[in-house]
Amino acid sequence: MILERLILTNFRQFLGRQEIIFATGKKKNVTLVHGENGFGKTALLNALLWGFYGYDGLTDDFEHKATLINEGLAASGGDPNDLEVSVTIQFTDDRDQYTLTRSQTLAKQQANPKDTKLNLDVKRADGQSFSDLKRDQLQLESLMPRGISRYLFFNGERIDHLAMAKNASEITDAIYQMLGLKLLETTIEDLGHQNVRGRLNKELKDYTDESTSELLGQEEELEEKIQALKMRREACCEEQEAVASEIKKIGAKLEADKATRALQQERERLETEESGLEQRSVTFTTRLGETIADSGFTLFAQELAARGREISTQLRREGKIPARVVNSFVEELLNAHRCICGCELVEGTDAYEKVKELLEIAGDQQFNHAVSALDHAIGVIEGQAQKTRNLLEDLTKERLEVTKASEEVREQLAEIHAKLSSRDDEAVVDLENKRQELQLKQRELDQNEGALRRDLEDYGGELESVVRQIKASKQQAKEAKLAKRRVSALHDAKDLLQTILDQELEDLRAILNEEIDSHFRKIIDRAYWAELSKDYVLKIRKRLDPSGSTSPIDVAQSTGQRQLTSLVFIASLVALARRRAEIPTILRGLDGGEYPMVMDSPFGQLGDEFRSGVAKWIPSLAPQVILFVSSSQYHGAVDEQLETAGRVGRRYLLRYFGSNHGKSDHRRIRIQGKLHPQYQQDDSERTELVELDS
Repeated sequence: MILERLILTNFRQFLGRQEIIFATGKKKNVTLVHGENGFGKTALLNALLWGFYGYDGLTDDFEHKATLINEGLAASGGDPNDLEVSVTIQFTDDRDQYTLTRSQTLAKQQANPKDTKLNLDVKRADGQSFSDLKRDQLQLESLMPRGISRYLFFNGERIDHLAMAKNASEITDAIYQMLGLKLLETTIEDLGHQNVRGRLNKELKDYTDESTSELLGQEEELEEKIQALKMRREACCEEQEAVASEIKKIGAKLEADKATRALQQERERLETEESGLEQRSVTFTTRLGETIADSGFTLFAQELAARGREISTQLRREGKIPARVVNSFVEELLNAHRCICGCELVEGTDAYEKVKELLEIAGDQQFNHAVSALDHAIGVIEGQAQKTRNLLEDLTKERLEVTKASEEVREQLAEIHAKLSSRDDEAVVDLENKRQELQLKQRELDQNEGALRRDLEDYGGELESVVRQIKASKQQAKEAKLAKRRVSALHDAKDLLQTILDQELEDLRAILNEEIDSHFRKIIDRAYWAELSKDYVLKIRKRLDPSGSTSPIDVAQSTGQRQLTSLVFIASLVALARRRAEIPTILRGLDGGEYPMVMDSPFGQLGDEFRSGVAKWIPSLAPQVILFVSSSQYHGAVDEQLETAGRVGRRYLLRYFGSNHGKSDHRRIRIQGKLHPQYQQDDSERTELVELDS
């Protein structure tokens, strides 16, 4: 998951609509938000958490959780049903694009602070879009489970608790969550639950369809919804055309400028190429799906085919097929009482009994036919399996090549954007920034239009179904039963899964230890190393005798060292999650994921000797890093390291407006050699997000 944009509307001190566009480059992957204590850094962290998880996602140190809407707005005397707080987050995950919006009116906040409205729009990489209001939260938490949020969105000054022995269970849980083991753990817990066995023996109760009068009411309601959706979609399409026109105008202006003409022309060429690659990717994905659906079974039937071939060969070896004589022929002779030589066969005679004995070795003609059909089927499966394997390999290879080419095109487009955004010409920079904002808006509109179109299709299908039921005017009943399973099988499965989980966890601990120690040694210059013990306690260790003749001992960690160890642990988990599928453990085929690290005050408890190392190495481990820092935390080693490494892709300042903030040294902040006002006298207390040059 990569975060792209955060839009705040009346969230705490952020009055009105304000936004952050996050850095998403491979190298320039750091977004810096500068702000003094009390200006809104913690509010920004919690705005992201509230967007993803609602009230229950807010951090423990975030005071007055039940009042998120801007205080001044709430006290303005307006209609509580019209005053609203909202958070919109745009992000991508595995090339799919998502836009979530969580909102709450003042009336709902006063009645129940947990009552929020969530909308999640999704645009797949294949161009399909959808939105399912009933499953939005489930969809979000499948992308970023709530359990891992505390390891990705956190206050750095309060993360040191992970390096305490009493919190070893949190370390284990973090490994479960981030490295794909949580589902296995949950499955074990579910299998061991007392209610499971009872549920297996229950039968679904009968249910009947709604009455005709209720169906008529549904028909009327659906027709009203369809009409409203059509109007919204028409308005959305008009806005799409307007945004596309604005983007085209900006492109024309950039192409008219001699200094930017070549870059703009190259961008247009690359965007055309990117569109073609996306279409090819969709084609390969479709063909892969069709191939798997049509003949994927042959890859799993090879062992069965081999066994069938073995049985057929054995029957031939024993002379059972083809049969030397068939039973139907022998039975005809006996029934006719006449041998093939013309002699009469009389029951009870030796001749009759001799012919009758042939039935013991005779074969069934239908059996012969069945074996022949089996031979043919085995040959087909064996031949098709290899064809299927070759085709899947070719399609996968071609799709990977297209994906790689797409990534290269996107990188080139990002480079063009970076070049245009960093020019000395202010007019060009303004045009480029406006273009990017319009593209984000275009994506949002595309998702909205797709969601509306799908809603129309869904409601249309429901309406057809209701109309059919009304015409039928019959009550229908359906009955289903839950399948029964043996309780003993549950216990066996639970024990087996627990054994697998224990072994998997131990294998991953060893790999994680190597990762943690590697990064820890880069940050700290002492003869120490970090270690995750067998009981999952984060430790810093050393030897009293540098020669290694003595056993290592634990280092009594300071608060700063515990924070450092915890940060390195989380960053190492994030790094392993990115390459989870490549880790050779018992469980095969597990996918990890890319996750951002969003840190409020990450350098607060770290000494100067640690800050430089953290600033240098953490951005190289996580695909995206978002830092909320005060001037005291940033200036010095952190500033020097981030600027030297060229990691900062986006930079913002929290500018506070109020009647009095106390310290005069908070009025201005020096960033990259420039002084910026960060406090202004004003009767209306609020904070504004100001984008700075990165």
